[in-house]
Amino acid sequence: MMAQGVRYVVEVDGSRREVAIGADGSVGIGGRSLAASLVEAGRDGGCSLILDGVSVPLFARSAGRGQWEIAVDGRAVDVQVLEAREAEIRERAAKAGGAAGVEPLRAPMPGLVVRVAAREGEVVQPGTAILIVEAMKMENELRAVAAARVARILVAPGDAVDKAQVLAEFEAVEGS
Repeated sequence: MMAQGVRYVVEVDGSRREVAIGADGSVGIGGRSLAASLVEAGRDGGCSLILDGVSVPLFARSAGRGQWEIAVDGRAVDVQVLEAREAEIRERAAKAGGAAGVEPLRAPMPGLVVRVAAREGEVVQPGTAILIVEAMKMENELRAVAAARVARILVAPGDAVDKAQVLAEFEAVEGS
């Protein structure tokens, strides 16, 4: 039985898996419990992932906000790792926003705009990064929830924002 720990949602090549890391270091993937460890093999991102005694050499580089670039067996793979709660919040927001269509993007909590990722006039798809807002010492990537054209970006890097403040406005695009 796995000791209480942290649950993650890991997406690799469009395939999602729940991964649980027990407080005792045990790893559960898809209901299977595995003995796992990660051993650093240099300062260049090289490491060995040891799963049930089998070593898999790989290189890992964080691309930020839960995105990882992994190279294993000469193949590059983009991996997204989110705590289960964050994955659920993003999924609910996408579903709610899908029905709303071109609703404005609002700040989910007070924070500071770190980066504007989209440009006015740009056509974005669901999941496209619009803004990065830092709140409670964490960077939160705010994404489009529907296909739309960015009509106006109402904030700039360095701006403090309040909860529910409109940060960006969108227009409908043909076929959406």
